[in-house]
Amino acid sequence: MAKRFISLVFITGVLLIGFLLWSTPDTDEAPYSLTDFLSNAAEDEQAENYIKAVPDYRLLFPQDHQAHPGFRSEWWYINGNLQHRDNPDQRYGFQFTLFRQALAPTDKQNDEADSRWLQPQFYMGHAGLGDFQRGTHHSAERFSRQGPGLAGTSVDPLAVWLESWRLDAEQPDNLFPATIQMQDRDTGIAYKLRLIPEKPKTLQGIDGYSPKRPEPGFASYYYSYTRLRLEGEITLQGDKIPVTGAAWYDHEWSSNSLAPYQTGWDWFALQLEDGRDLMFMVLRSKTGWADFQQVSLVDVSGERLPLAGDQVRLEILDHWTADDGVRYPSGWRIRIPSYDLDLKVIPRKANQDNLLSVRYWEGAVEVSGSHAGQGYVELTGYE
Repeated sequence: MAKRFISLVFITGVLLIGFLLWSTPDTDEAPYSLTDFLSNAAEDEQAENYIKAVPDYRLLFPQDHQAHPGFRSEWWYINGNLQHRDNPDQRYGFQFTLFRQALAPTDKQNDEADSRWLQPQFYMGHAGLGDFQRGTHHSAERFSRQGPGLAGTSVDPLAVWLESWRLDAEQPDNLFPATIQMQDRDTGIAYKLRLIPEKPKTLQGIDGYSPKRPEPGFASYYYSYTRLRLEGEITLQGDKIPVTGAAWYDHEWSSNSLAPYQTGWDWFALQLEDGRDLMFMVLRSKTGWADFQQVSLVDVSGERLPLAGDQVRLEILDHWTADDGVRYPSGWRIRIPSYDLDLKVIPRKANQDNLLSVRYWEGAVEVSGSHAGQGYVELTGYE
């Protein structure tokens, strides 16, 4: 009886959380920031029961392409710059993200439950699609408990899904080539894109262990495919558009990435025309600008080049202010003297603000300066 009562209380709490997250805000301002949703569990009374990232773990594949339910937060993320297959001057950008959030630590999960609904794994999907000719930016979301097959991951074949939003591998042991697909009736956007790897995976941080501050204990596991060739079709305002382009893939999981005094991050994923790819991440404190920096520079063959975060210089060139007063950086200069890089990074459209149940800026950018290129930038914690 006590066990069933506890389960009933848990289900009620989860349904309430789901209702709050599912509810559409009455104003244009989203009630949560992405930083709040994915930040550390330090203030959670059960925080110590979540699994933490430690430096001596070695990522294993294909297993680590799947979900890690003992960790508090996890996401599978893809962005890309697109052009019309027959008219390259018509440019588009897309984002596809599936988030998993544990609502209770591993030792509180009812692994022997009669119903799969009792598993405390909550999934959220975000999708974005920008049309830079028309000057529009669309974003959509959906939610589900893991439940009986409604959301989750599998290894044979490799797949990640939230209902009909899916990432499906073509081979049993390799994540790519793969196809992503989504459709949203409210915004009228959809895409089905095939992604083919042009480089092997990159382990970010230190062999996949990605610190988020100088002191130990705040970290994630993190790897990327920094350059994927893509082809497929997008749908905008009823028009089906054949596209080609380049994409970037991230998979990251943690239980306490950010310290309580940190407010958010500025994250850059840039693909240069000379074949190199740059990931640069700045974590900001609530009292200053750069609290911690992490970087990786990948050469044409996929090898990471020697580079430390303190060798990168970031300068904000401009700002953009949303209608509700939230002010974001909107233009940057990134300098890496040791590799003769002096890059100017400019959004393809200033307003690429995602006003969903959690809020953040996620947008396609152009790169000029010492090297030309393209990429994506993510900005959190500016609310």
